[in-house]
Amino acid sequence: MNSIRIHLSFALVLVLVAVLAFVSFRTADRAEGLIVPEIGQKAETAGRSVASLVDRALDVGIPLDRLVGIEAYLENVVEHNAGLSYVAIRGATDSVLYSAGEATSLAGARVPLASPAGEGAYVDIDLDPAYASNIVYKLWIDLAIVMVVTALVALELVYISFGVGVYGAIEGMELRLQSLRRGDLSEHTPVETGSVFGELARRFDERLAMVTARFRSLLETARTRGDAALEAALARLKDRYHLGEVFGASAVTVVAIRAPLFVFMLAEELTRPFLPIYIQRLASPIAGLSPEVVISLPMVVFLAIVAMAQPILGTVTERAGRRRSLMTGAALGAAGYVATAFAYDLIGLTLARAVTAVGFAFVFVAAQGFVIDSTDTRQRARGMAVFVGAILVAGMCGPPIGGILADRIGMPATFVLAGLFAAASLVLAALSLPRAAKVRKHVPSIHWRDFALTLGSVRLSALFFLCALPAKVILVAVCFFLVPLHVEALGNDQATIGRMLMIYPLAMVVLVPMFASFAGKVERRTALVTGGGLLAGAGGLLMLFGADNIYVIAVMLLVLGVGQALSITPQSALVGEFGAHLNGRVSESSLYGIFRLVERVGNALGPMIAGALLGLYGFSTTVVLIGICVALGAVVFGLTVGLRSGPEHNADDTADTAAEGNIA
Repeated sequence: MNSIRIHLSFALVLVLVAVLAFVSFRTADRAEGLIVPEIGQKAETAGRSVASLVDRALDVGIPLDRLVGIEAYLENVVEHNAGLSYVAIRGATDSVLYSAGEATSLAGARVPLASPAGEGAYVDIDLDPAYASNIVYKLWIDLAIVMVVTALVALELVYISFGVGVYGAIEGMELRLQSLRRGDLSEHTPVETGSVFGELARRFDERLAMVTARFRSLLETARTRGDAALEAALARLKDRYHLGEVFGASAVTVVAIRAPLFVFMLAEELTRPFLPIYIQRLASPIAGLSPEVVISLPMVVFLAIVAMAQPILGTVTERAGRRRSLMTGAALGAAGYVATAFAYDLIGLTLARAVTAVGFAFVFVAAQGFVIDSTDTRQRARGMAVFVGAILVAGMCGPPIGGILADRIGMPATFVLAGLFAAASLVLAALSLPRAAKVRKHVPSIHWRDFALTLGSVRLSALFFLCALPAKVILVAVCFFLVPLHVEALGNDQATIGRMLMIYPLAMVVLVPMFASFAGKVERRTALVTGGGLLAGAGGLLMLFGADNIYVIAVMLLVLGVGQALSITPQSALVGEFGAHLNGRVSESSLYGIFRLVERVGNALGPMIAGALLGLYGFSTTVVLIGICVALGAVVFGLTVGLRSGPEHNADDTADTAAEGNIA
């Protein structure tokens, strides 16, 4: 069944990509033929401008061979007119009187001087032969990215559009067969019967209902007769085969959250490539703070609000309703993005980002709560895959498209567009989410005692503060703060920055599932977390070999992505593994809540650390220092866990007991 869904999705995307590839080829094929004449027209215009200036000088009696400052003027013409490589003023004998730039074989324009004093003289302009090819090269890259993004968005649309139709029926039948294979005879949520798979699911449910009805009849008979032996035997059958139970909501129900979540996350990801640059242009000096720290402040405020608000909003979204909460968050996000577009100083920008942060936290928590409410423990992994998948796809699609848009229509307009996406998320939530969703019993919030017990464990503290927190610091500091600022400072456009920021999520999407399959035993998980931290930190050292080379920066982002992919799944698994030694004194939800809180603190610290170091040491040294700290943290974590393994397991328990005693 799973292969049917994959093949169907692949066929639909293949057709779409084939059409896009044809259109892209035709576009790029005609581009150079259209660009060269345009540059020629530009050269003609520049030539007339130069000729007019020289004519005015000749008309007032200045000899052609005694013009002062003309070469500096010609250099300025070449510098500020992309596509022009050489400008010269030639005499009647074709001799070069004044020139700037380098002559090429691609002639652009020859404009004769109109003044009688300059008879026979002319302005000669050559074009840069690499200019048009560079534009076409970048066009090909943008078209390729658009194709990839379009394919991903198409898959999202297919998944969303058909999630309750054909795809829903296929998935429903797949779930039934998987349950039957493992001996689970629970009842399932009905699926639409307008397709072959829907009809198969209906017939399966009818047969299963007959078995369940027969079981209940026998159980009623046993109770009526007082046959304890038969009742006990039937109880064992019920426990073994889950007879009479309901499997719970399927991913078909959970898919309702995917559309609004994907669209909202896409809104935030659109701003990744240019947000630090936008802040830099609005920032004004603050006494006692370096310019780099000032630039980091709006990002720090955003991430700090998200970190602090998420633990609180769990209860709020549960009481207000996930649908209403998500719509509230989308509305706040839309207002925040539009306000950011019209901000004129750092204070206004920071306030706008604060509003956006509250909206982001509302959407994230409400969406995650909807998944938890709609699934039971047997389907939680599938439901969370829908949740995480929407975020990862948005992370891949947003930065390159945001960079292209910022380059074409400007950064403020792209923020407005992000606001429209957030507003679209609100509409999608109103249309797709049920008004009266199932609500689970509220899980108690984290208490101070839980912090003391958790952080009293040496292994958990080592995992949290030597691996999880540094991993988030290097991600936000390097990917979202330092790289956009530095790549832009190297003279690259926003589209290039967007392409660069696509590298990290692409590595994560491809490699996380692969590395997750290796994280079986606790020793292997520890090695993966240590190795991932070392690799991510070593990526920063690449800046020693060429911080001004964009390709070296791209490799650094790739190495960072591979390192993070190695460690992200084992980290989560080790939280539960190490937490088991607390002997149930801290609930699993509190344990993971503290873990996520530490991660979010790392997110908030990233821009501040990067800004402070950037002002002191520059880009290359800052990245290297952060990389060294991440690598050292991973090594210390590995040594700490290794030294406390085996017979030392009880040491953590002793420390935990002492911590519990101190709290009491």
